Amino acid sequence: MHLRSIAIVSFVLLKALLPACSKPYENGPAIPHEPIYYEYDLENLVFHTGFSQSEARGVLENSYIIEASGLAVSRSNPSLIWVHNDSGDFNRLFVVGENAGDYGEFIIRGAFNRDWEDMAAGPGPVEGITYLYIGEIGDNHAQYEIMSIYRVPEPDISELDSVAYEPVDGSERIDFVYPDGQSRDAETLMIDPWTRDIYIVTKRDERSIIYAAPYPQETGRVITLEKIGYFPFNRALAGDISASGTEIAVKTDDRIYYWERGLDEPVYKALMRQPLLLPYTIEPQGEAFGWMPDGSGYYTLSEKADGIEPVLYYYSRK
Repeated sequence: MHLRSIAIVSFVLLKALLPACSKPYENGPAIPHEPIYYEYDLENLVFHTGFSQSEARGVLENSYIIEASGLAVSRSNPSLIWVHNDSGDFNRLFVVGENAGDYGEFIIRGAFNRDWEDMAAGPGPVEGITYLYIGEIGDNHAQYEIMSIYRVPEPDISELDSVAYEPVDGSERIDFVYPDGQSRDAETLMIDPWTRDIYIVTKRDERSIIYAAPYPQETGRVITLEKIGYFPFNRALAGDISASGTEIAVKTDDRIYYWERGLDEPVYKALMRQPLLLPYTIEPQGEAFGWMPDGSGYYTLSEKADGIEPVLYYYSRK
């Protein structure tokens, strides 16, 4: 391999594997003083050239996953993926193999699935523990004032090699309201591994709005989100911040927007740049996106729609 190519590959791998940190930013606060109206040239976006086109890993083996709306790759076993349905299902997480196989279900005790819409994996209140954040953030008819996020230590599935059905204890509920007192429908939840701030992006507004719940998020009372800004697009359906903290993605019906983030840069500042587009095979009702923990690629997954069975797609980093 040419020396320049080796250097490029080494930089990409180093960026993907950088350790998470939770120290304060040195170049400003994590939250802007005023909400930002982000402006991009949406007609002249270019594609990120560092990822391959989709690889269909297979139709989901578990026939109960019909409204997949949240996806997070396991930290304890990156060959397995956490998935959940949205409204109308039980308080359960499914485990899916990297080739769409069925590895069982885990019931989250103390949780209720009114309308789970997204999920993220990342750090939390106890150092060294990975948590799953499940967003009870859907509200199709704008009728709920208080929304919730369930935070639960990720079950250890490092040695899971067959179908399992397990209960999960230790869940906490973070209740929140939006700062303007409005009811909003959202389907995107992200966790910043550097600060442990939670980000939520709305779906149905004329411009999707991004909010934050700064760390630490209290569980004994209803907290109020901070408004970060307004995107120049709407219908945000999924999103994720990479485990390295250096890559951000927000998915709509037919696009995945991508931002690279500097090592000492708040999320809101990274979003000021013109995004790139990630490769995406349009799905019938694609509402799930998740990075691989080592940055080697990302997954997308659709709900079952129009009689089309959901297919797990993988996009590898070149």
